[in-house]
Amino acid sequence: MSYYIWLILGVIAFVVEMMMPTFFALFAGVGFLAAAAVSFFLPESLFWQLIIASAFMMIGAIVFKKRGLGDEPQDAVGTHNEFVGIKGVALTEISPHQEGEVSLYEPVIGGRHWPAVSADGIIEVNSEIRIVKVNGNSLIVEKI
Repeated sequence: MSYYIWLILGVIAFVVEMMMPTFFALFAGVGFLAAAAVSFFLPESLFWQLIIASAFMMIGAIVFKKRGLGDEPQDAVGTHNEFVGIKGVALTEISPHQEGEVSLYEPVIGGRHWPAVSADGIIEVNSEIRIVKVNGNSLIVEKI
């Protein structure tokens, strides 16, 4: 395979990595670039190009995992956990097994009214609540 095809695959992998910070595509990009170097010097050796690309991808992933990079807890900004602690009021009765509705004092993702489930016990109508967790499209709340 021509070296420029490996280069294009490497650039695409790096662009994907910039859009999704998972470090998965980073190792693929490094492997593709290594295969491009092999292809430049040995253009007829597809076998060695594939071996080098695979080896660089595997070694990168193993080193990354062994060093524990990426295992640090991430910041809550930009995730649904940033809404934990926001207060509101129960519009309907809420229990751990029955979903109700709450109105939040500050809008979350453009809306103040959200379905909610109680974290513990029954929450009566007009009781003040606080978000303790977000589960899909519904909130887990507790009575204040």
